[in-house]
Amino acid sequence: MAQIFRVSLRNRVLILVAIASGITYLDRVCLSAAAPTIMRDLRLSNMQMGYAFSVFALAYGIFEIPMGWLGDRLGQRKMLTRIVACWSAFTALTGMAGGYLGLLAVRFAFGAAEAGAFPSMARALARWFHTADRARATGTMWMGTRLGAAMGIPLATLLIGWFGWRFTFAVFGAVGGCWCVFFWRWYRDDPARHPAIDASDLIYLRQNADLSTAPGTARTPWKRMFTSVNLWSFFWMYFATSYGFWFLLTWLPTYLIQQYRISPQRSSFYAALPLAVGAASNVIGGALSDWLVRRTGSLLWGRRLVGLGGYLMAAVGFAAAGVMQKPFQAILFLMLAEFGMDLSVPVAWAACLEVGGSFGGTTTAFMNTASTISAFISPLAAAWMFTRFGSFAAMLMSAGAVYLIASLLWLKVDATQSLTSIR
Repeated sequence: MAQIFRVSLRNRVLILVAIASGITYLDRVCLSAAAPTIMRDLRLSNMQMGYAFSVFALAYGIFEIPMGWLGDRLGQRKMLTRIVACWSAFTALTGMAGGYLGLLAVRFAFGAAEAGAFPSMARALARWFHTADRARATGTMWMGTRLGAAMGIPLATLLIGWFGWRFTFAVFGAVGGCWCVFFWRWYRDDPARHPAIDASDLIYLRQNADLSTAPGTARTPWKRMFTSVNLWSFFWMYFATSYGFWFLLTWLPTYLIQQYRISPQRSSFYAALPLAVGAASNVIGGALSDWLVRRTGSLLWGRRLVGLGGYLMAAVGFAAAGVMQKPFQAILFLMLAEFGMDLSVPVAWAACLEVGGSFGGTTTAFMNTASTISAFISPLAAAWMFTRFGSFAAMLMSAGAVYLIASLLWLKVDATQSLTSIR
């Protein structure tokens, strides 16, 4: 009976990574849920709140590649413990902001602290899962982010109603601190050195997992990375990811309250729905891509077809939401958009890990930097379009156009071109 419920060591690693990814978005959406209250208490305009959202992405983008590279050099155990501890501290400090400049400063520090988190988590999974299971594993990691966000918005709204927004940030910051203690004591960069490793885990890992290079033992091929047509295709394709998603992550509760005049409690419930759908979609997209790879024998098309189809779905969903007249109709199409986008996200990360190999933390950080640029642009674009046109409809239509262009870029992405053969 015990064997039936036994969870393999690699799947325990996966659960631990999924929890960490959930905490990242739990902390991010706390500001989204608190935005209406913070704007009132600190007397901020929509544009000022837009800058408070965007400054996180600015710092994140500046430090993403250096931190991804450092994770490859030092190992994920050291890097992830540092990253989660620092971002948790700055989450708590957000609740101490006394004014607009203080809020900007702490959110910039939060973004800098969190940079490198997902490249390090993805690289950790690459050490424990081989190619045939990698999209499913990264899908589970990204599922954690959507569940964290989906639970975070209503939970933060509830806590803010009970205790105020300042105390709520302290509570959310404490969650990450608890994770750090457990991760540092339990995780190992080299699976073979884990005290709980057994024969079945070792057999699996020796088949195809990325154990070829220990942290810091190989020279990073910077020139090949920055001159690679393939990696630049990854970069611009992935730019789309945060453009629409960060609107959902930052402005969605405010959009529902201001545009449809619904209560904060109802808006938090509606805002959680697309994110909950995205949680399922991440797992489906990763599993579907791995199945296509095994079924067709083509790593190229097993990754490409899911990515292309998902972004086309996202384009339709965002554009349709922009013309809806009722809140639940808009949410239904945003659920479609999120479902499509999150089909593609784990596939993009799995493909980029395959291209990067031992430098997967660096290559995924390079790709993810594009999404930090769009994450910076998105909240400001939404605030400006609302100010200019009196609604968020133009923002949603522009998101549809961005995902349509990105879907075509999937035709240039090639997961089979490793850094040793890349051009």
